[in-house]
Amino acid sequence: MAIPGRAHLARTIRYRALREGLLGGSRPWLVVFVLLRLGAWSRRVTKRGPMPVRFSERLAVGEGLVIRHLPPDEGAG
Repeated sequence: MAIPGRAHLARTIRYRALREGLLGGSRPWLVVFVLLRLGAWSRRVTKRGPMPVRFSERLAVGEGLVIRHLPPDEGAG
């Protein structure tokens, strides 16, 4: 099954950048690989719209929720 033109080109470049840059040691392809990963990361970080709910639980009447940030020495162990 053939992949349409633009998607096929993007997939080929991603695959080649991974294979030749990261695994093969070619510096130009490694730069392409890093730029592609940075682009994907920035699209994910700057995505607009509602963020997905990670945890949801109903509280009964009178219950509360406490969110704290512990210093590193208290949070370990």
